[in-house]
Amino acid sequence: MSEMQNPHHYRKVGYSMILVAASLAAIGLVQLAIGPDVLYADSMQRDKTAFFEMCKAGNYMQDGCEMFDKPGNTLYEIPRMTLEGTEEAESMIMEESVMETPQVSAEIVSIPSGSGAPGCEETNECYIPAALTVSTGTTVIWENTDNAAHLATSGTPDGGPDGAFDSGMIMAGATFEYEFSDKGEFAYYCLVHPWMVGTVTVE
Repeated sequence: MSEMQNPHHYRKVGYSMILVAASLAAIGLVQLAIGPDVLYADSMQRDKTAFFEMCKAGNYMQDGCEMFDKPGNTLYEIPRMTLEGTEEAESMIMEESVMETPQVSAEIVSIPSGSGAPGCEETNECYIPAALTVSTGTTVIWENTDNAAHLATSGTPDGGPDGAFDSGMIMAGATFEYEFSDKGEFAYYCLVHPWMVGTVTVE
């Protein structure tokens, strides 16, 4: 006797068919109940979107488009400025930028080519300028244009470094900068080439 000839299997198949039919009937009822509403809502949304796009294309000047004229909402029109208003706004922004930008003063001291060999001290051109006068808050930038490394170390060859500032090795083509916030006269020299001396006077 095969499995399908067993009466119990026929009964299971029958129950399964009934469940499938009931499920299909339930789906049909649900579709009949909410289908039109879903289609109606979708149609409304499409109409609203189309109306919005039409208003947007016409700069919101058509009848009924005032509903979209709400500043601050990214879905709506952003208020447009007149040419006069734009110029005033740009002027205000530029004034604020000027007020907020701190004025930075900087001076450059060049370390010229050939200063790594004695002789530049005879013309006082180991650092150019060798004597520099600046105001407080000025940044001095030492720029090495020589092909040898140099230093700018506060102090004197006879007394040694005094600890105010020390550039460390300024390689060829590199720079070192230091902001002078205190008044006074600051002597400096190159530790490697002690004939190279200079001063920065801060007033």
